[in-house]
Amino acid sequence: MNARFSILLLVSFIFTAIAVQAEESLESKGVILSLEQDSATVLLEVAGSVKPGDRVRIDKINEDEEIDTIRGEVIEVRETDAIVQIETSKLEIGETARIFPVAPALEADILASIPDDKFSVSDPVDDDKMDHKASLEACRAALNEFPEEPRFHAQLGRLLEVLEKPASAILSYERALELEPDYPVVLHKLASLRFFGPEELRDLQVARGFYRRAAELKFDAAMPVIGSMSRDASGGPRDYEAAVHWFEIASQKGNPYSQNALAQCYENAWGIDKDISKALLWYRSSAELDHAPAMWNLGRVFEQGIGVTANESIAFDWYGKAAKRGHLEATVALADCYLKGHGIKTDTEVALELFNDASERGSSDAMRRLASIYLDGVVVKKDYDIAASFYRKAADKGDPAAQFSLAVMLEKGQGIARNRDAAIAWYQDAARQGHNSSQKRLLKLQLDW
Repeated sequence: MNARFSILLLVSFIFTAIAVQAEESLESKGVILSLEQDSATVLLEVAGSVKPGDRVRIDKINEDEEIDTIRGEVIEVRETDAIVQIETSKLEIGETARIFPVAPALEADILASIPDDKFSVSDPVDDDKMDHKASLEACRAALNEFPEEPRFHAQLGRLLEVLEKPASAILSYERALELEPDYPVVLHKLASLRFFGPEELRDLQVARGFYRRAAELKFDAAMPVIGSMSRDASGGPRDYEAAVHWFEIASQKGNPYSQNALAQCYENAWGIDKDISKALLWYRSSAELDHAPAMWNLGRVFEQGIGVTANESIAFDWYGKAAKRGHLEATVALADCYLKGHGIKTDTEVALELFNDASERGSSDAMRRLASIYLDGVVVKKDYDIAASFYRKAADKGDPAAQFSLAVMLEKGQGIARNRDAAIAWYQDAARQGHNSSQKRLLKLQLDW
């Protein structure tokens, strides 16, 4: 062994020893004296070295010779022992418990504290206000000093998420969750990455479980999402009663999305008895909180006279308020008011502008309406090419009514080249979505869908 290698080895050994000593100095040890249902009494090796809130870790070798880690938290410290809140079913008297102190406020907290984090010890820092390089260095330094502190893993995960490294963020969040299973903001962030993240990372069932757990821990932002997933059968079976449960809690907390969703449940008897009066109350409350979908719903109920006296002028006003805030369905409804003179003087020019605006923003309903306007040739000069173009745009977005109308034009060669095979394909697409007219047409053609 040459001298240079020996020196490097010695330096490496010294630094390793220092690191081990530093890590060991952070933890205390104790022995389990007694076990209760959800707690244990731990005799401390060094009195006065432990405080409430410190994290407890007990490592056991299971039957498969793998390490099974049981974690808990110190809830009371006495003269020579501590009471630990922990799952006791797998523990035995005499086992060794390792106790890690909760880390004090470090630079990582100042630079990277997560908004709405119940474990934060510093003022939160918004995503767009983070100093990426400094935060990364601080988080890694904090984890080097306190590897068992979940909030530092969470802070690193949030930073990696901001840096558009979702897989790495998930791994950091999962480590935080191992150390602190009841970590609301981490559960919510993990759920969001599994729901909205890159396709290969999505898992709606896992996301739903994380959202539910975060909501159960009273994390407000998770409640509307788990309510919606329960209502829409996303990531699991449809559960209207669960949806109502979460929408009600979030509504009482002033969440406008949940108020509108709860109103829809009351209107449609989803998981709760139908009550139009309560539906109207929650629609109005949500609209007063500037929620555009609720404004659109109020326009709809006044237009149709649902629980109120039908009033086109009031409907027009609500549609206008929602459209002003960019609501697509309201924009189409407002255009229809101008086209038909409902609640406002007829103005076909404004109607066409609104239909075109909604179409450009992706509304298949607006595309279909424009197609029918050009096909009818009443408001504008009849133009089969433009009509077919708008029907095709809406059909490509999966609109069954547009698919049927395009199929009719193709089958008849109505202003466009006749193409029976293409027509049948569009009839079949619409029929598979339950479009009755398409199904009937295929039966007449003696074709299946």
